[in-house]
Amino acid sequence: MKDLQWFPPIPEPRAASARPIVWSVVAGAAFGCLLFSRGHRILAFVLWLLTFLLALGLSFHSLRRHLLRAFDWLGAATGRVTTLAVLWPFYVLVFGGIRLALSAARIDLLGLRLHREQPSYWRPAAPETKRAKYYEQLFTVEPAREQSHLFAWTIGILAFCLLLAGSSELILRSMGFGNPIVYRVDPRIGYYPAPHQDVHRYGGEIHINAFGMRSRDVAAEKPAGTFRILMLGDSTLYGGSYIDQNQTYAARLEDLLNQNPGELPNSPRHVEVLSMGVNGWGPQHELAYVQAFGLFHADLVMVMGPPADAYRPLYGIEHFPFFAEGHRPDFAWQEFWKHVWWEYKERFATPELTVYGSPQPQDVLAFGVVAWYDIALMARKQNTRVDFEFLPNEDEARQGRASESTQPILDSLLTPLTRWGAFGAFPVSFFRSNLGVPKLYHDGAHLDVSGHRIYAQYLRKRVLQVASAE
Repeated sequence: MKDLQWFPPIPEPRAASARPIVWSVVAGAAFGCLLFSRGHRILAFVLWLLTFLLALGLSFHSLRRHLLRAFDWLGAATGRVTTLAVLWPFYVLVFGGIRLALSAARIDLLGLRLHREQPSYWRPAAPETKRAKYYEQLFTVEPAREQSHLFAWTIGILAFCLLLAGSSELILRSMGFGNPIVYRVDPRIGYYPAPHQDVHRYGGEIHINAFGMRSRDVAAEKPAGTFRILMLGDSTLYGGSYIDQNQTYAARLEDLLNQNPGELPNSPRHVEVLSMGVNGWGPQHELAYVQAFGLFHADLVMVMGPPADAYRPLYGIEHFPFFAEGHRPDFAWQEFWKHVWWEYKERFATPELTVYGSPQPQDVLAFGVVAWYDIALMARKQNTRVDFEFLPNEDEARQGRASESTQPILDSLLTPLTRWGAFGAFPVSFFRSNLGVPKLYHDGAHLDVSGHRIYAQYLRKRVLQVASAE
């Protein structure tokens, strides 16, 4: 029987490799840096927190494994020392001495046939094949246990994936993902925010009125005794979802002017600032919008944004991580991965797949600047003043001058507009003098909270100057 393997061999458990977890930690930290550089600070901090917890769990797991190995080695060493010090001398001296004494006296207590005439307790064993069938029926077999472990691992992995998906969905929902601003697709305008939306996103409140503006609800007809300003622009006017609506420079300008509206011509009782700023818009979008909706009987039309907006053609939302009206995502992960894919295309895709490209200077003059001319002419026909307030980016503010791509736009636009009685400004010196203010720029092109506040104070002076000019 000693050559029969009673129990099937139990395989040694393989230690789980830490490499996938380590790479997950590295990837999470790197992706968090990418999100932080693109302005998604809250999402980056959440990802860094999850990465830190994963790394902490990995550290505890590795430490626990090394401690268990150390205790195993210590226990095994203690057992060997005890055997050598206590049991080995006892068995050698006591049992060895007794065995030698019995052998010398020719006493056979176990019937080992020291005397042939003495009966033996040992009998011939049955064949091994016969013994194996009998003994295998007495014990469970290893394959059944492996199947049960596989089933348990499968259930555990599925439960972990569901828990991870559910928790991440809740985190993304709390940050505003899954409930984005949706856009109305228009063949003339390209796109603009769908009317009547209220969204809390990235910590900022967003309200879209009946005309697609990020402004409070207004009537198409201007109320009596009201001085109305219509602002047209891109994402710098929109303010971004990280800026609460009442902190945008359009809302702040309205509050500043309403503190003393009598300073404006004809001493109005109230001032309204209508903010029609849309992410990714260019001059052709702005012109098409006022052609479709009119100027809302504004006393002053202000075109806002960087001069480089003239390089933007009339496109739709197909190149942006935006959702069309009626196609709001069901899950926050849908919007999150759409933003990730868009970021990848903007950073690493070929120029043919990106939005802006590099149009020739004559194309800029023919389309972008001419569209701004048309807005000024349309306002002039309605006896409405026009002011072009071009916003310098952070690099231009630091250098104190317009960039090489910006200067041709300013040269081809500001001088003719002045001849037509319009106004324009590129306040690079103003922003350069305020570069020491914390949170002036959010990402080099868009203003942050302090930037919106300071710019609103500057715009108040400009509105009073333009409105009172002869």
